Amino acid sequence: MTPSSSPTAGTPAPGSLRRPAARLLVRRKQAARLCAVGVATWDRWTAAGLNPRPTKIAGAVLWAAAELAAWCRHACPPRDEWTPLWESLLARK
Repeated sequence: MTPSSSPTAGTPAPGSLRRPAARLLVRRKQAARLCAVGVATWDRWTAAGLNPRPTKIAGAVLWAAAELAAWCRHACPPRDEWTPLWESLLARK
């Protein structure tokens, strides 16, 4: 049997199926890094409603990386301005 015809050839490694999804949602430290601010600043912005609304999944607080990138491209408006803008951007797709 050649390596390419082995039963495990082409089979993803355990846990590798989760990697792409992990890049779509980021925790606060990664979110702060993506937006070029410190974690303390990110936490203050979150508390004040100045960044995009996070999503909570099983107790984890996460932000969509694509939304953060778009938020930065649009000059980081406060959440109350950003939410309708983001929804309109999503509706265009």
